[in-house]
Amino acid sequence: MDNKTANNTYLDLNSMDSEKFEKYQRFTEQTIFDLSQQITELEQKLNVFTNLLEISNYINQYIKSQNLFPLINDMLIGVFGAKYSTIYIKSDDDYAQVTSRNFSYDCIEMEKQLIFEHHEEEFIINSTEPIYPAKDASTAIYSCLGVPIKINSGPLGFILIQHREKNYFSKDHATFLSSLANHVGVAIENNLLYNQIKESACKDGLTNIFNKKYFFDTILSVPNLAQQYYTIVMIDIDNFKKVNDTYGHPYGDIVLKTICSIIKNNTRPNDIVARYGGEEIIIYFNNFIDKSLVAKRVEQMRYQIETTSIPGDGFESSVTASFGVYVKTDEALSLDEVIKLADSNLYICKRSGKNKFLINE
Repeated sequence: MDNKTANNTYLDLNSMDSEKFEKYQRFTEQTIFDLSQQITELEQKLNVFTNLLEISNYINQYIKSQNLFPLINDMLIGVFGAKYSTIYIKSDDDYAQVTSRNFSYDCIEMEKQLIFEHHEEEFIINSTEPIYPAKDASTAIYSCLGVPIKINSGPLGFILIQHREKNYFSKDHATFLSSLANHVGVAIENNLLYNQIKESACKDGLTNIFNKKYFFDTILSVPNLAQQYYTIVMIDIDNFKKVNDTYGHPYGDIVLKTICSIIKNNTRPNDIVARYGGEEIIIYFNNFIDKSLVAKRVEQMRYQIETTSIPGDGFESSVTASFGVYVKTDEALSLDEVIKLADSNLYICKRSGKNKFLINE
């Protein structure tokens, strides 16, 4: 081989080595880039998983809390930087709003309509125009993200996140909220179950008013009860034994439930209505001591009971009730003593013709 041929061969080899090197370099750089992308994606997924775990642990701390729904809403607002978060619980074929935010009735109905329009499945609405009617630009909502809350037994509810930014939500937001909704669903299911058990422990199974134990436990826990001002009303359904004997105990149960409903509807949210025993009901009116107003309220109950026809199986009937009332002001009396005084007034009513009330002077 002469020198010229040798030089050409050397150049060809160098050229091939250079091409291979560049190809290998490009391949290596691309591989490193792909691996870097995969690592970034894994880190993002790990961050999402970590966030979900932290949020789940946070929610689980409040499973027994009455403030669970507001806490979840506030947490979602913080996570998504949103204006509003709304949780709906499914009831039959409708949704009931349970949220700490005060939307108008029109907005609630519009939100429920959005849920049904999207067949109760995940949806994203990004708009350049307000989605809901707004008083001004500061309250306008331009983006909405909705995901269903599902548990093993089926649909439980729906989460709606509302944002003031235009075209804000992405598929990543929806994926994250859907994952979060699984944890929220478990927490809500446990919360509802806990509250049902708690309520059943303090409610009378037939009448759905409080039981005697809850009545005493709650009132006796009031600090300095002997110095508090309150009213006790003892109620007894007149001739209830005759009702049971004439129409049967199932109708007697209907009568008792109807009377309790009337009484409950004539009390305030912070009053306590409880089944004292048999056909006797007791009311605790907290700080309601104006005797003329108390008398007016009790008379209203008495009249409604007297004038209510209670349907049975092919017949209707009505009953009356007697009321013993004691308004406690500055007397140093125990709860038992006040109840005895109210019961004494009830006994006087029963002896003197029934269907009336007696209040201390």
